[in-house]
Amino acid sequence: MTNFNFCIKIIHMEKIVKTLKNYPKDKTVYEDFADDAFYLFLEKHSYFLDVPHYHDSIEFLCVIKGSTVVHLNGASHPLEEGEIFIGNSQMVHFYENYEEDKQAYILLLSQKYTRTFRDVYKNVALPSFLRNKSANKELFDHIKDWYERTDRNVLVDCAYSNMLLDKIVKLYDVRHPDMQEENNALAIAFINYVNENFNKNISLETASKHFGYSKEYFSKKFKQTVEKNFLTFVNTIRLQKAIEMLKDPENHMSFMEVCLACGFNNATSLYRHLKKSDYSKND
Repeated sequence: MTNFNFCIKIIHMEKIVKTLKNYPKDKTVYEDFADDAFYLFLEKHSYFLDVPHYHDSIEFLCVIKGSTVVHLNGASHPLEEGEIFIGNSQMVHFYENYEEDKQAYILLLSQKYTRTFRDVYKNVALPSFLRNKSANKELFDHIKDWYERTDRNVLVDCAYSNMLLDKIVKLYDVRHPDMQEENNALAIAFINYVNENFNKNISLETASKHFGYSKEYFSKKFKQTVEKNFLTFVNTIRLQKAIEMLKDPENHMSFMEVCLACGFNNATSLYRHLKKSDYSKND
């Protein structure tokens, strides 16, 4: 590569990093902090997390405008305006962002906000999909009022959370958890393995050996449960970790150091993934 081309690449890299600062914080996998005792996330967004993830918190995606596709238990489920998806605790899920003109309330309730519900309704779960748009209007109005409150605190949030869960139970009732627990548990194990080893030289060979599978069976099972190709998922996690570091004003590592810390072999590899991702499209 000539010095001229290298300089051009660095200029493009600087533009991408500047663009990253304008992206919402929930662009990254958030299960680590979503399980804090009093964690509550309630925002209106047009970006829905497209990486398979899970957490103890209950997640709500309430589509205000447009549509998306929810991936859950190895199947895809269209979700339209006026409909709601509920990701129950420890269920691996993710969304598609194929439609740009969309918006939804995204709500995460950690265990402290669902404690009363869990005490009253033991060993049951909320329905995954709320598709009665007429009934959902009451839920959307409740969440909108909650979102617009300017005097929110823990007590207010607990009250709104309990009222929301009560409304859902009255409108839809509760259900027993899905019977596909084996696949879900396997997906969690796969995701944990990648999250713990993304900065190492992991491959289909090393991952399949770790789980005691043949390379072919592991590749098939990973795609079946996580709904992503193994290497694609690994590089997605690596990219997101790199993005977090590049956005962090307290991080003083060089671009090359970030590359190596996130498992990329060289700067060109990270640069190529950045250019392919959504992160550089506002460039």
